[in-house]
Amino acid sequence: MTAQLPDRIQFKINGPCFPLCINPLTHYLRREGLGKGPGELISSANRRGYIATWLIHQDRFWLSEVRGDGRLIARRVLDGEDGYQARAAVIDPQQRPFTVDGLFPDPERATGDPVFADWFSGELRIPEGEQLKYVHGGYGSTYERDRLILIERGRVLRCWVRTNEPPEPRKSIWNQHPDEDESGGPEPRDGGDPPEPEA
Repeated sequence: MTAQLPDRIQFKINGPCFPLCINPLTHYLRREGLGKGPGELISSANRRGYIATWLIHQDRFWLSEVRGDGRLIARRVLDGEDGYQARAAVIDPQQRPFTVDGLFPDPERATGDPVFADWFSGELRIPEGEQLKYVHGGYGSTYERDRLILIERGRVLRCWVRTNEPPEPRKSIWNQHPDEDESGGPEPRDGGDPPEPEA
């Protein structure tokens, strides 16, 4: 699987955006049985088909923007062995756009205002610094640091920074030979002297 384009997060209104290596909107979509119809943003680097922008403001976690050019899809949810299986996607009859306002229609909220993400509990990961190791899939790449934020029902509980160790350099098989000792020369066979070179 290809490495994915991350969502984005801001720490102040209209502030700079940073990559967010988790997709909190997925939790809401699963809970509500919703999804996104096909659109131009779906690619191998963006399988979810959208990019959401999030905001930490007054120790709360907010969804401020969803960029996705498809339409909202409602899914029929059937109980299965695991208690939750989505089947047979059907187009939302209201044809709502896959945006914050389409996902959260609320006449009390001004158009374009952020939505308090009270459905989300989990750990946010914001990578910082140089990339130490690239992983061709999901958000598996390693960076110098990770800023971690623990959220419970949309409220910030704790923030901390984790420093990541650079990966150990891989040893090339071309630089090793099973018959060589640490000095680089051939090891004696059966305890005797090394064989004489042929004339």
